[in-house]
Amino acid sequence: MNRGLLLTLTEPPFGMEEEFNAWYDAEHLPERLAIPGFRSARRWCADVRRGAGKYLATYELDSLGVLSSPAYLQRFESPTPWTRRCLGKAVVFKRWACEQVEPGHADPHPDARGLLLNASARGALQTRSFRADTGELITLHELSEIGLHSTPAPVYRLYQS
Repeated sequence: MNRGLLLTLTEPPFGMEEEFNAWYDAEHLPERLAIPGFRSARRWCADVRRGAGKYLATYELDSLGVLSSPAYLQRFESPTPWTRRCLGKAVVFKRWACEQVEPGHADPHPDARGLLLNASARGALQTRSFRADTGELITLHELSEIGLHSTPAPVYRLYQS
């Protein structure tokens, strides 16, 4: 069975970024990583125009089936008050549940410091393709520090809180 990926694109409203990042780091990521089958999670940030989706999160899963497990559904269907507040006010929120199709079992590259979403770049450390539940093909190009400056497309840089 191929690995899964939960991919989210978010952006808090103006004036709420500090609270949004505190919620993500203190509550949301630990909550998700406590669910069996969540292998890892990383946050990424891009310098994009307002409303384009500043934050990208990649949640690596044992398989796509993790997102239909009782442990995940309990958290997803019963969000905390802080989760409801932060996501309810987001000006951008997109979510893709994906299955890794190429290569089927690759982990994220440990040296990746940047990501390109559906845009190619020379010298990517690794490229992984996913089939989303929407039918879309999503490609992630994982970049090193050097590769972060070699593309005109928005680069999502590893977020540091």
